[in-house]
Amino acid sequence: MSKWNSSPHPVSDIRDWKNLRRLEIRPDFQRGAVWSQAARVMLMDTILSGIPMPKIFLAAEMRDGDTHRIVIDGQQRISAILDFLEDEFALDPPYSGEYAGKRFSQLPSDTTKQFLQYSIDFNEALDFTDADLREVYSRVNKYTFALTKQELRRADFPGDYLDASDRYAIHQYLQDIKLFTVANRRRQSDVEYTSELIAGLIDGPQDKKQSLDSFYQDYASWDADHRRRIEIRFDRVLSDMQCIFAQDKLPQVKTRFRQKADFYALCLAIDQLAASGHSLEGKDMQYLRQDLQYLDDGISPSSSIDLFREYAIRCVSDANSAASRIWRVQFLNEILSGTYKGEPPTGQAADRFISLAQDLFMSDDGICEPPTFQCPYCEQSESHTSSSYLAWPEEAIQFQLSNSQFVHAECHERENGRWVVPKAASPDQIQLDFSKVGDDNDPT
Repeated sequence: MSKWNSSPHPVSDIRDWKNLRRLEIRPDFQRGAVWSQAARVMLMDTILSGIPMPKIFLAAEMRDGDTHRIVIDGQQRISAILDFLEDEFALDPPYSGEYAGKRFSQLPSDTTKQFLQYSIDFNEALDFTDADLREVYSRVNKYTFALTKQELRRADFPGDYLDASDRYAIHQYLQDIKLFTVANRRRQSDVEYTSELIAGLIDGPQDKKQSLDSFYQDYASWDADHRRRIEIRFDRVLSDMQCIFAQDKLPQVKTRFRQKADFYALCLAIDQLAASGHSLEGKDMQYLRQDLQYLDDGISPSSSIDLFREYAIRCVSDANSAASRIWRVQFLNEILSGTYKGEPPTGQAADRFISLAQDLFMSDDGICEPPTFQCPYCEQSESHTSSSYLAWPEEAIQFQLSNSQFVHAECHERENGRWVVPKAASPDQIQLDFSKVGDDNDPT
């Protein structure tokens, strides 16, 4: 008759079972090795610290008068312990204790003795058939919630990077704009997200799937000065967001910019501009807010405006890839630059700005009324069909879509440019063609 036996065994017993070839670590129903190296290292830290670990499930059976043990649940832990005893790996980061960098054979003799005497609780199944063992394995794992990647990082990579991510996950401004749901906070998605933002501040937009673990490991012991510089930048970004999205003007919580893909891009775009020495100090936010309202109203996968449609698709399809993130950051950087830099766009940014202006004022989306055209040079308003430039008065200090003006190309060239025209990278891009704007769309 099958039964269970619960008993503690020291680490030295596991070593002896293995040396005597009386331990089967990986029966065919177990998973392969899936633990990260950091997880293996931190299990050794648990043992060295004398902290209890959860029970391990074994099956015990007699073979030729000797007891053999088969691992039902606990393969990763037992494999890590045996590999450490055989000097297969050292106590590298995220471990940061007094034995950092040492292998088992390099530990002091009293420490190795303590390690070998560390007691683990076992549940041993006696006289179980192979079918019984599979049923036990299934039951042990079936009703246990799989840990999320972030929950595993919390266990595997304690230290400064996790501490900084925790701090920003509960930042009051992020709570005010309702960036995270209750479900996000329950499974550590909020901390994972802020750790992505910090990674972006350190080294630009990242591919979430590939790089986040390395930041947790590399910055587990974070240089205090560097950490402080990153935190100052993060605080400055949040301060600028509060300035842009004033509650009585354009509350961020009511825009798409409280969504994670948009917030990520906006955060890094603001940081790029601020890190280059530009700021919002003393500047009127009116026109920038209006431009952001255009984006909020118009960005959609079905938009007739190419740039709006592409932005929306990059928020949904492969949204967390480095390529999609870089594109979104650059796009928002170009929108923000008109106020941060106080300069008209140039080069490729000007090309996209001009294209967006033309599409925005000619679209059927109802985002903007077609412009009431009155050239500031000739003061004529009838020539919607004329070739025109996007321009700003030379005294302008903000250069946004919402405070731009259309001027006749021939008037601008004849008057030697009293208005500022963006310097496009493509010469044929600078002229706007309003021939499609006819009487049916003319609000007058």
